[in-house]
Amino acid sequence: MELGGRTVDVIPTPGHNPNHVAYYDAQTGLFFSGDFFLPGRLIIDDASADLASARRVAEFIKDRPVNYVLGGHVELNAEGENFAFGSHYHPNEHALQLTKEDLLALPGIISSFNGFYTQRGVYVMYNQNRILLAFGFVVIAVLVLLAMLLRRYLRRRKIARAR
Repeated sequence: MELGGRTVDVIPTPGHNPNHVAYYDAQTGLFFSGDFFLPGRLIIDDASADLASARRVAEFIKDRPVNYVLGGHVELNAEGENFAFGSHYHPNEHALQLTKEDLLALPGIISSFNGFYTQRGVYVMYNQNRILLAFGFVVIAVLVLLAMLLRRYLRRRKIARAR
C-alpha cells in the first residue's frame, strides 16, 4: 500500500480474526500488530492460522529493520499482571512496545499454546470459545447437582412427614 510517498506493507495475520492484518512501515521501522501480538491476552480462535501468521511475520521481518512492535492496546500492569476484563482504568501500565526479538520468538510462543489456556511471560493465550464452552458445562453440572440435591431433600422431607 502506498501512503503519501511511502510504502506500508500489509501482512495477513489471521487467527484471532480471519481478516486480521498487520502493518510494517520500513521508513520508520514500525511494525503495527494490532490485536495479533501485544503484551497481554492473545485470543487464539484458530491455532493453526495463528501459528502460520506468526511464522509469516517472522519470515517477513527477519531481514528488515524493526525499531518497535506496537500492538493495539495493553492489558498488563508494569509487573506483568492482567487488568480485569473490560477495565478502562490502567494505572502503572506495562509499556506497549515490543521488540523485533519478541516478534521473532512469536512462532515458538504460539507453538506452546495448549488449545485452551497458556501463559508464557507477558503473553496469555486462550481460546475464548473453548473457555466459554467449559464454563457452560460447569454451570450445567452445578445446576444438575443442585436439582438432584433438592429432589433428594424433598423426598426425605416427604418420607419424614408420612411417618
